[in-house]
Amino acid sequence: MFSAMRITAVVCLGAAFAASAIPVGAQEFPTKPIRLIVPNTAGTLTDAIVRVLGPELSKQLGQPIVIENKPGAGNVIGLDYVARQVPADGYTIVISSTSSTAMLPVTVKELRFDPLKDLPPFIGLVEGRLFLGTSSLAPWKTFQELVANAKANPGKLNYGSPAPNTLLMTEALLRGLGLTVTHVPYSAGGPYYTALASGEVHMGFVNETITNSMAGKLRVLAVTGDQRHAQYPDIPTLGELGFPSLRSLGFSLNAPAATPKAVFDRLHAAAAQALRQPEVKAQYAKLRLDIIAQSPEAALKSLLDDARLFAGIARQVGLKPE
Repeated sequence: MFSAMRITAVVCLGAAFAASAIPVGAQEFPTKPIRLIVPNTAGTLTDAIVRVLGPELSKQLGQPIVIENKPGAGNVIGLDYVARQVPADGYTIVISSTSSTAMLPVTVKELRFDPLKDLPPFIGLVEGRLFLGTSSLAPWKTFQELVANAKANPGKLNYGSPAPNTLLMTEALLRGLGLTVTHVPYSAGGPYYTALASGEVHMGFVNETITNSMAGKLRVLAVTGDQRHAQYPDIPTLGELGFPSLRSLGFSLNAPAATPKAVFDRLHAAAAQALRQPEVKAQYAKLRLDIIAQSPEAALKSLLDDARLFAGIARQVGLKPE
């Protein structure tokens, strides 16, 4: 009897050691609330995206999703916090704007983390269309007419941009077409939109919400996305015009690179399931966002492709990190 008890104790002790040796990421996850960091202020589009997804993601994971805003320095404060200051255990994740994150290496000096390696996306969430617009008062009615006018008048037309992403996207388009167009920078969106509608600037990119709010004042010439927009069926996509690399404004959920694969996969599966829910689809449709539900591999490819594009254009225009 003593021998049997001893054998049982040894077996139990061995099982305990074996359990302690199981990687943290392979154990049951999650067992406590998850923090979702938003590197923007409340009320922004980025913030709205996670507040739509949060309740359903909580249901899928069986734990509360605590949304926490950490704005500042062009998203850097929030991204840096998740990349460098929290455990890589899946309990702190972050939403990222693909284009904004991809351009950090060429716009921000002395980053303390690598935005292309330290925060891989575990899912691509949604995309918002970008529209190349011009004033409804402009003499050109189509993209082709605008290009013809710019070619006939090198340096006489201009474009506006309120942020680095629209600057680099517009430069990529213009340089691909071999056009010489003057850049007019704006420090904020409001003055830029006013200038675009009035014809003070001849062309520029705007999002769908702004496009709709400027109906009658803005003429749409081209749109991002894989398919033509239902509201503008006669307007070509940039892909049709020969620029498939100029994509829509994408958003992903990201986690620290050292997060265990089992946890990374669990987060992806839960987010993908949440995106399939009718209420989430309806809310994103109201926000004028297309659900993409990309795999981690596809989302990472989008990030790296954007980074290569922006790095190349930044070199051509002489844009330096600040």
